[in-house]
Amino acid sequence: MREADTPIVDMLTLRRDLYFVMSLLLADKEVAKIPNVTDWTKAFHENEVRRLMLWVATATRSLLGSFETKDTKKKDIEEKVCGEYWANFPKGEQKPLLFRQACNSAIHATGIFPYKISEQDYRTSLPWQGKSGSGSRKIPAGFDADRTVDQYSDRITIRSFSGGKTTRAHLDIIRFVQITDTLINHFEEADNANR
Repeated sequence: MREADTPIVDMLTLRRDLYFVMSLLLADKEVAKIPNVTDWTKAFHENEVRRLMLWVATATRSLLGSFETKDTKKKDIEEKVCGEYWANFPKGEQKPLLFRQACNSAIHATGIFPYKISEQDYRTSLPWQGKSGSGSRKIPAGFDADRTVDQYSDRITIRSFSGGKTTRAHLDIIRFVQITDTLINHFEEADNANR
């Protein structure tokens, strides 16, 4: 890859911001326990998570878009799984969240939330399994009944709007960071080989 073909993404800055967003998400539960700091979390934390996710996803998509057309590494990275995805929420079926789609979801996000989907959200919006009028209320895949707090963790929910449809992604931030690091390594190795 020629230097002129590489996007103007500073890899050290991208790694730093991956570290920051991962740290923000993983530390949120503990930080929220500190007296007098809870208000800070509400005031700063969510905006910072959203800002970092948007920048990281945009930089990552820029790197993915600059691969040579014959580079098989691109497809390998783009198709790595880092969560679950619904292309037409709530009607669509759950599919694996591929890395490229995770970036697209963050770029087009209408909201980024803690990994907490209320039962009411599912009960009022998903087509329930079972016969009509049977009272069947099976909780669908993707609902984590144990999540009852609003703090962020290693998984986040990204809601977005694409192609006239509401989408939803449950992103495993640790897996996302690992895949992004693989992408950064690829560009650093290519850069070193060209020197």
